[in-house]
Amino acid sequence: MRLTWFLALRQLGDPRRGRAVTLTALVAMAGIAVGVLALTVILSVMNGLESELRRLINDGEAHIELRPGGGRAIADPAPLLQILADRAELAAAAPFVRSEVLAVALDATGYERLETATLTGIDPGREAAVTGVLAMSYPDFTGFAPHPGWILPDGDGKEPGILLGEELARNLQLGLGERLRLLVPDASTGSASDLDSLRGREAWFRLVGLVDAGLYEFNATRAFADLRVCGEFLQVTGRAQGLGLRCVRPELASAVAESLLALPALAGYRAETWQERNRVLFEAMHREKVMMYLFLLLTVAVASLGIVSALTLMVSAKRAELGILRTLGLSRGGVLGLVVLEGWLVGLVGVLVGLLGGWLLGLYLQVHPLRIPWDLFVLETVPILLNPIDFLRVGTITLAVCLLAALYPGWEAARLDPIAAIRSL
Repeated sequence: MRLTWFLALRQLGDPRRGRAVTLTALVAMAGIAVGVLALTVILSVMNGLESELRRLINDGEAHIELRPGGGRAIADPAPLLQILADRAELAAAAPFVRSEVLAVALDATGYERLETATLTGIDPGREAAVTGVLAMSYPDFTGFAPHPGWILPDGDGKEPGILLGEELARNLQLGLGERLRLLVPDASTGSASDLDSLRGREAWFRLVGLVDAGLYEFNATRAFADLRVCGEFLQVTGRAQGLGLRCVRPELASAVAESLLALPALAGYRAETWQERNRVLFEAMHREKVMMYLFLLLTVAVASLGIVSALTLMVSAKRAELGILRTLGLSRGGVLGLVVLEGWLVGLVGVLVGLLGGWLLGLYLQVHPLRIPWDLFVLETVPILLNPIDFLRVGTITLAVCLLAALYPGWEAARLDPIAAIRSL
């Protein structure tokens, strides 16, 4: 039996069996390699993008936010901060107050501009250890294009300072040192389309810096000011509305939140993690990766047609040899196995070449990243993150498709009548 298999492999592996068969196999191999290479690079870019988004989100937001139930405020956060400071899984904690407000600014032409914003009151001493908001701020207009009417007054010190996301400042046409009015309107008095009719609590602030978190939504909606000032303006009954926590391991935020809520001191509190706040975003990215795998199936399915063609031509050209092998004792299953093995080897070479090319191209793009215009995306370069698991999945799926593609020619070869095949000599 071993001799029969040896002869079969020699006959089917003979490079003189036909230029057309060899060329078809090489085309199929190249198609599979290109498809695998393209998908692995695309998945590496998507992994890099997801990793960068996670980093930006984790730098700009607390990993966990604790709030008392029922909309209550925290009268004195100091005891809770002391308890949280003793938790090994937490790196830092800071109190905050937060509310949606209307930001009103007078531009150079005397026109009042109105934008909605999320005002967050922070304790600068503690916030720096929880989020990177203060590290992201800059008190100048580097990379900014102010309109001719913008001024840089020294200020009179009467208004508290405020940090605005750079897109929010751009929309309000505010310059560094200029004043803006924050308004918490009473819904029963007027409409947002008529500023003169709006009534409610208001306060004046002076722009002392801009914040660039690398995320458009963050830059276009966020405002930060002193915790005490915001508490008085928003009429918070306690010293804070919640606590922002930074975890040593951000990916374990959900487990950490569950363990914290079990503490007696936090009875009645509710927790929100950064994964929950951005669940829709990461679910959308996961669906995109699933779609990429679907595209892989379609690409490999098209390329595998070349394997079908090559094996079909091979079976047709080697009818007599297959008949001889059958008479020497090779079973139908053996013939099927030989043909399938040959087709699978074509796919294997294509997969190995594609995986190697994708990995090398990914390494090259990590060392020499492609730059993209800043106004088209939140990142300056194309991010690349090579994940061996994705490469393994792509290779496994592709080899499975190639195996299925080789079954039909193998089945046709197994059905050959050995006597009729030998007579065709």
